[in-house]
Amino acid sequence: MATPAPEPSPEADEPVREPRWQRALTAVVMLAIIGYALAGIGAPLLGLKVFAATDMLADKAPYATAGLSDVQPTNTFLNDTVDSVLPNSALFGELLREGDVALWNPYQSGGAAFGSTPNYALFNPLSVPYLLLPGWLAPGYVKLLEIVVAAGATFLFLRRFSLGRAAAGLGGLVFVGSGFLIAWTNWPQSRVAAFIPAVFWCVERLVASRRARDGALLCLAVAAMLLGGFPAVTGYTILFAGSYLVVRVLAEYGFSWRRIVGIVGGAGVALVGAVALAAVQLLPFVSAMSGVYIAGREQTPDDHLLPVTALTAVAPWAFGTTDPNRGPYWYLPVNLVESTVYVGAAAVLLALIAVAFPRVAAGRLPRGGFSYFLVATLLGLVVIYGGGAPLAALQKLPVLFSDNYVGRMRSVLCFLVAVLAAVGFDLLVRRVVPSVRREGGRVPRWVRVAWPAVVFGGALVVFAALLWRGRRAARIAEGGAEGSYRVSWFDGQLLWAALFGALALAAIGCAWWAARRRPSLAGVAALLVPVLIAVQALSFAGLYWPKSDKDTYYPVTDVHRYLASHLGDDRYAAGGAMFVGADSAYPLRALNGHFFIGKRLGEALDGMPGWGLGDPPTYINFRPTLQTAQQPLFDRLGVKYFVTAPSDTVFGTVTKASSAAGAVSIRGDQPLRADVPGTGPLRGVTVELTSAFRPASDTTITVTLQDEKGTELARASRVIIGRDHQGDGVAAGTALTVPVAGEGIPAGTKVSAVVTQDAREALAITGGVGAVHPADDGLRLVHAGNAVVYQRLTALPRIRWAGTAVVEPDAAARIALVNSGTLTANQVVLDSSGPAATAGSRAKISVLEDGADTISARVDATGDGYLVVADALQNDWAVTVDGQPATLVPADHGVVAVAVPDGTHTVSLSYRTPYHGAGTYLSAATALVIAAIFAGAWFRSRRKRGAEV
Repeated sequence: MATPAPEPSPEADEPVREPRWQRALTAVVMLAIIGYALAGIGAPLLGLKVFAATDMLADKAPYATAGLSDVQPTNTFLNDTVDSVLPNSALFGELLREGDVALWNPYQSGGAAFGSTPNYALFNPLSVPYLLLPGWLAPGYVKLLEIVVAAGATFLFLRRFSLGRAAAGLGGLVFVGSGFLIAWTNWPQSRVAAFIPAVFWCVERLVASRRARDGALLCLAVAAMLLGGFPAVTGYTILFAGSYLVVRVLAEYGFSWRRIVGIVGGAGVALVGAVALAAVQLLPFVSAMSGVYIAGREQTPDDHLLPVTALTAVAPWAFGTTDPNRGPYWYLPVNLVESTVYVGAAAVLLALIAVAFPRVAAGRLPRGGFSYFLVATLLGLVVIYGGGAPLAALQKLPVLFSDNYVGRMRSVLCFLVAVLAAVGFDLLVRRVVPSVRREGGRVPRWVRVAWPAVVFGGALVVFAALLWRGRRAARIAEGGAEGSYRVSWFDGQLLWAALFGALALAAIGCAWWAARRRPSLAGVAALLVPVLIAVQALSFAGLYWPKSDKDTYYPVTDVHRYLASHLGDDRYAAGGAMFVGADSAYPLRALNGHFFIGKRLGEALDGMPGWGLGDPPTYINFRPTLQTAQQPLFDRLGVKYFVTAPSDTVFGTVTKASSAAGAVSIRGDQPLRADVPGTGPLRGVTVELTSAFRPASDTTITVTLQDEKGTELARASRVIIGRDHQGDGVAAGTALTVPVAGEGIPAGTKVSAVVTQDAREALAITGGVGAVHPADDGLRLVHAGNAVVYQRLTALPRIRWAGTAVVEPDAAARIALVNSGTLTANQVVLDSSGPAATAGSRAKISVLEDGADTISARVDATGDGYLVVADALQNDWAVTVDGQPATLVPADHGVVAVAVPDGTHTVSLSYRTPYHGAGTYLSAATALVIAAIFAGAWFRSRRKRGAEV
C-alpha cells in the first residue's frame, strides 16, 4: 500500500522550507511554461500575425491570384480549423457583439444548428476570446488560455500530494507541451482536453475532503468539457477519472462502505449536474444530431494507432512534416494530428525513473495513486497501440469506443505520462532536498538494483524494436529515392530526439550523483531539465503552430464582392474554386460547406447523378464539370451561381485556333491581334502554346475584345503564377483559355482579340486565337476574374411558391424525382398529402427577413399553395402564418414547405430550441444550485473564522 501523503492544501507551505536553489528551480519551471506559451504563440498575441492556418487559402481560387500568390502554407493538416472552426467561431462572436445570439448558421450546407449546440465550443470558457475579440486576433489568446488552464490545473492536482512546487509545475509543462494539445490546436478538441487535469483535481478534492463544494467544482469542470463540443475526449476523461475515483476511495477508506458510497454517489450527482448545467446546449445537440447525415463512424478492433507511431513521443516529426515545403510530407496512413503522442525525451526519462523506483515514487502520491497512474498508462498504451481483443471488448460498450477513434484517448494518456514525469522529477529533486522518512519494511538490495535495470532495459528493447520498424516504414512507404530520403529524415529526427535525451540523461545523472556530494551542482543540473522540456516542445509546436500574415485572413476578392451584390436570398455552389467552409467569414450563403448536414438533404445530394457525398459526409464540395453545374437538384435548392477556377475548363462550344497563321511570340511590347472565330457572345479566348511558358514572376495575360470599329466590348485577365512563387507554368501544347464575361456581345458581331502579357519571357503560341462560345446549357458566364462565375439560368428562387404538390411517399423514388429534372418550377414534392393546392396558382413573394435564425416573407397568392424554403430546416424549426402556428412539412425530400391559403399573408419561420426550452431552464436551475452551494460554503467558512477569533 502506498505511503499516505500528508493532508495537503494548495495554499500551504512545504513542511520543510525549500532552500533558495529549489525556489529558483520552481521559478525556472514557471518561466519555462511562460516562455513556451509566449514563444510558441508569438506575434499573433501582438496582433502582428494570425494564429491560424489562413495561409492555406492561397492554394485556392480566387485567393491564389488576388494577392496571395507569394504565400506558401506551412501546415496543411489544419484544414478543418480554417474551413470550419475559425470562420464559424468568428461569425458567432461578430454577431454576438452586434446583439444577435446566432443559434443557426444559414451560410453553409443548407444550414445547420450553430450556437445552440456545443459543436464549435462557443460557450466553452476558453472560447471567450472569440466572443470579445476580432476573429483574426482571438485564436492566439484562446491558445494562451488553454495553456494557463491546463498547466494551472495540473499544478493544483499535483500539489494536492507531497510533490514540490517545481515538480508540480513541471507536470503542467509536460502536459501543455504534449502532442494532443499541440496537434489539435485551434480545434475544440484541445479546449476540451485542457480541462482533463481540472477534472482529476476535483475528483481528488472530493475523495480527500468529501464536501459539497468539491462536487460542485467537479460539476463545473465536466460541464466545461461538455460545452467544448468533443464528446470523445470528455468520455475518455470521465472513464479514467471515474476509475481513479474508485481506486482512491477503496485505497483511502478500505471497507468503510458508507463513505465510499457517499463519495461515489456525490461524484455521480456532480456528473448529472454537469449534464444539467450544459443542458442548454446538450438538448439541442441531441435533437440536431438526430436529424443529420452520419456515416462511417463505426469502429473495429483494427482501428487503432500503429505501434510505430509511439516514436512520436520523443520525435514528433519522425514520419514526416505537415509542411509540403519542409522535409518529407507525413506518410503514415493515420495523419499526424491523430497519431502524435509527443511528451518529450526528458519527460519519458523522468516517467521511467518513477516506474523504476516505485516504492519511493508511491510515497509522492496518495494511497493507490501511483499504482493507478502506472496501470492506467500501461493499459492505455495497450489499447491505443495494440487494439485486438482488449479494444474489441471495449467496443462492445455503447458509444464511447464503438463510435469514437481510440487514438483520441491520447488526450488522457499524455496527462497520465505528465503525472509520472512529475513524480520522477520530484524523486530527483527530493534526492537533493531532505525528504520525510519513508515508512514500511526494507526491500532487498538486489530487488532495488534489479527492478530499475528491468525497467530501463525493457524500455531500451522496446525503443530498439520501434526504431527498426520505424526505419522499415520509412523505407517501404514509397520506395526508391523517396524511401531513402525518408529514412535519412527519420534518422535525423531520432538523432535530434537523442540529443535532448542525452542532455536530459546527463542532467539527471549529474543531479543524482551530486546530491550528497555537491548539492549546488545537483541543483544546477536539475535546472536544465525543465529548460530541455520547453525547448524540445517548442521545436515541435513552433514549427507546427500556424502564424499567418494578416492579409491572408479571409480577404475579400472580386468574386466575393460580385456574389455579395448579386446573390440576394439565393445561394451559390463551387467546384474547384473558393475555400470550402470559409463562407461564414464573409458571410455568403453556399451549398458547399464543412458542417453536419441535414440527413434528408444529405440523402438528396448523395443521389445526384455523377456525384456522391464523400467520407466524412460533413464535407460538401463539387467537381468543376458541366454535369455538376447543370444538376437539377441545384435548381430546387436555389443555387443561382456556380463558381470555378480560371484554370478549369470553360463551359461552352469550343472553336480551335487556326494554325495557318503560324507561330508568334507575345511580349510586353508585342501584343497579338487576331480575329476571334465565329461571331457574337463569348465565354473565353484560347491560345495554343508552342513551347512551355514558365515565367520568373507572376504574369498577367490580358485579352481585350473589340468590334470592327475598335470599340472595347469586354476585357479579362488570367494570372500565371511565377517560378518565384513555385508556380508550374503552362506546358507546351496546352490550349490556354482566358475566361471572358462576353455573353453580352450582340449576336452577329465580329470580334477581334488583343492579347498581351507582362512577363519578360516570351509567350510562344500559334498565330491565331480560339474561342469558347456559349452553348445551350442553361448557364451564363457573368464574371471572369480571380475565379469564374456562371449564372444558372434554370435555378429557382430559394424562397419560392409552388402551386402544385406532387406526393411521393417512397424515399428512394422521391430522391430520384428531385434529381430527375422533370419537375416544373411550380411543383413541390411532398412525402404525404397535405392541404390541397389550387392548380396553377401563382404568388408574389417578398422576403422581409432572411437572418440567421429567422426567415419571414409576405405572400400574395392567387390561390392555395405552398411556400417552399430550400433550406435544411426539418429539425427544430417552427412556422407561423399571420402569427398563427402552422405546420412545416418536408419538401423536395431535404427542404421544407408550408401550406399558405389564397390571399396576402405573412409567413415567419424561426429556429426554436427543442423541448420547449427545457435545456435553458434546467441549466439555469442547476447554476442556481451550484451558486447556493458555494455561497453556503462561504458563509460557513466566514462563521468559522469569526468563531475562532
